[in-house]
Amino acid sequence: MTTTRLLLAAVGALLCVACSNAVTGTPTSGTSVPQLPPRPREVRVNGVDPCKTLTSVQLRSLGVRFYSADPPTATLGPSCDWNHSPDEPIESYTVDINTRGGVELVFGQPRVAVVEVAGFGALSTPGRYSSGEHECIINVDVSSGQAVQVGYFYNGSTVPMNHEIACQKARNAAELAMQTILARAGG
Repeated sequence: MTTTRLLLAAVGALLCVACSNAVTGTPTSGTSVPQLPPRPREVRVNGVDPCKTLTSVQLRSLGVRFYSADPPTATLGPSCDWNHSPDEPIESYTVDINTRGGVELVFGQPRVAVVEVAGFGALSTPGRYSSGEHECIINVDVSSGQAVQVGYFYNGSTVPMNHEIACQKARNAAELAMQTILARAGG
């Protein structure tokens, strides 16, 4: 019993010493700013109606219909939601027109990846407030301080889904939305 007490006392003393040592060095933020390619051109999206960024033909190809429109918030612009429900696949797409901050709004989020949409640099991220296993958000860098944000969200149970598949679906919808936005902007 004495040997056990001595051993426990020695381990306790080592833990105390380890916990009291000073940590030296320079702190780092741990996050890096993603490097996006240069924009092919500036596309200002002030006044773009998110509910008109996907045509009826594009919506049919995505298999969804109009669900709701949301007004702007403090940092996000107006948004529009389309869904396929209540039958499988239970999924939805969103388009947000962000004129109060561009892609920099997602810097520092986990699992950020640089992708390209319609020739523009973009960032893919997990869904807000989630692990991202069934959703993906694509933030297209259209101009300084502005972004087109397209999200895909799966809430069903019969379709195999992961973050990569969700991002493929979100990128496809982002390509469609950017086709419409660019056509209406004259190019």
